[in-house]
Formats: sequence, C-alpha cells, structure tokens
Amino acid sequence: MSVDMKSKISQSLTNLLQHKELDKITVKELVADCAISRQTFYYHFRDIMDVVEWQNQQILNQSIARSLAAPSFYQALEGMVREAFQYRQMIQQLMASQRRGEIEQLFFQAVHTYLKKMFQQRAPSLALTPADADTVLCFSSWGVVGMMLTDLNQKQPDLDALTQRMYRLLTGRLAVHIPDPPQP
Repeated sequence: MSVDMKSKISQSLTNLLQHKELDKITVKELVADCAISRQTFYYHFRDIMDVVEWQNQQILNQSIARSLAAPSFYQALEGMVREAFQYRQMIQQLMASQRRGEIEQLFFQAVHTYLKKMFQQRAPSLALTPADADTVLCFSSWGVVGMMLTDLNQKQPDLDALTQRMYRLLTGRLAVHIPDPPQP
C-alpha cells in the first residue's frame, strides 16, 4: 500500500508538472489533486523535492533493469536516451525551477549509477584503479547529463545521433583528426 500511495503522489506531481512549474506547485495542491490528507503526504515524503527524488529513483531502477536485459551496450544506451526523451516535458519543467542545481545533481547521480551498473556488467575486466574508475565515471556522467540536457532543449533532436555520440564517448571510440601542418 505504501508504494502505491507513493506512486499515486508521484503521478499526481507528474500531471501537475505538465501545466505548472515545479516552484509553483504546493503540497496543498498536490494533496488536493491526489485526494489525500497532508498527513498522508508527510507520512510518505518530506517535501515536493523528496517526491522528485523518489520518482528519479524509480525511473532509474526501471531503466537499469531494461538496460541490463538489452543485448548490447549500444542498445542499452539507446534505450536510456529514448526513455529520457519520454520524460522530456517533465525534465524541462524541473530544469526551469529554482532548484536546478539540485535537479542537475539528481540527474548526475542517476546517470552515474546507471553507467556504473552498465560498466560492471558490460566491461567487468576494465583494468582501472578504483580512483581512476571513479574519475572516468564522474567525467562520463557529467558529459552524458550535459549532452542530454542540451539535446532535450532542441526542437527536433536527433536521438540516433545523440546515442552514437554518447556511445563513442563512453567506449573511447572518438576519432581525433589532426590536420597536416601547412606546407611552405
């Protein structure tokens, strides 16, 4: 019952975000939309950001489960990109809030957790020290978050191109072109 109530509150927040900015949504409005008491809300969540964090964790868990079942890392990454774009409007609303810094940290943590699980499953033999592995994960996570947020704001993003760019970045398959020096 507890998870169902959390899901109900979460879904209500998602619905409200379709019409209203996060900063303008109140607990009072949320409980009215759910037809629950404030006491019920506070039994399950501390505040609205707690709902956002719980939503993020639920989406992350589902995304990881689907990605681990994907036949390849590329297909896992492609699924993650497409899933993120299903939540495009909600992400844009969250990013437009005064809590943008907190939201970016949530996205970073989600992508970091996602990539860590993917690398553990898909590349268990990587010979990196724990410190270097964490450095690569942090750098890659912020890179993926930045790429996703940039493309989420484009009118017609090319999800295939985004997936390909991320795949090349994450697998070290970037091609560097160094032009020949000019001839005298």
